Amino acid sequence: MSQDTTISAREINHQDECVGCSAHLSDPCHPLCPFETGEFGPAVILRAANHRVRNHPAGVGYDIAGAIFAAAIDLVGNDQAQALADESRQALADYLVGQWGPQAEAIHNQVVYRHGLFAQLAEIAVSLYGAADQYDGNDPDPSDC
Repeated sequence: MSQDTTISAREINHQDECVGCSAHLSDPCHPLCPFETGEFGPAVILRAANHRVRNHPAGVGYDIAGAIFAAAIDLVGNDQAQALADESRQALADYLVGQWGPQAEAIHNQVVYRHGLFAQLAEIAVSLYGAADQYDGNDPDPSDC
């Protein structure tokens, strides 16, 4: 079976920037941008998931894990999506536990689900971008949202 080598079209966020390299909509992507190389990691998946959260309602809130999985499928295809979605959810959970404090460690495997139920869309965006920044080794910057 041959490997699919199609690279996804770049995704632009609400600030008219590429979710992979932050290039402005009117500028080309950086040569090392995941949308140029086809190598996507959790940070890009988390940023791309932000566009999909609204489309994943869950009762009183949102299914953030579903949005992350949808972003992974859209960007890397079915074969790699589950592993990348799992890694991305783990990065978000680590970020949320860090934000919520030590008491959240006991519910580490539930924080993404609970956050989706009780947080507003703006808070979810801040957490997705914050987790992406943290995963990339940068300080979370709420102005990214």
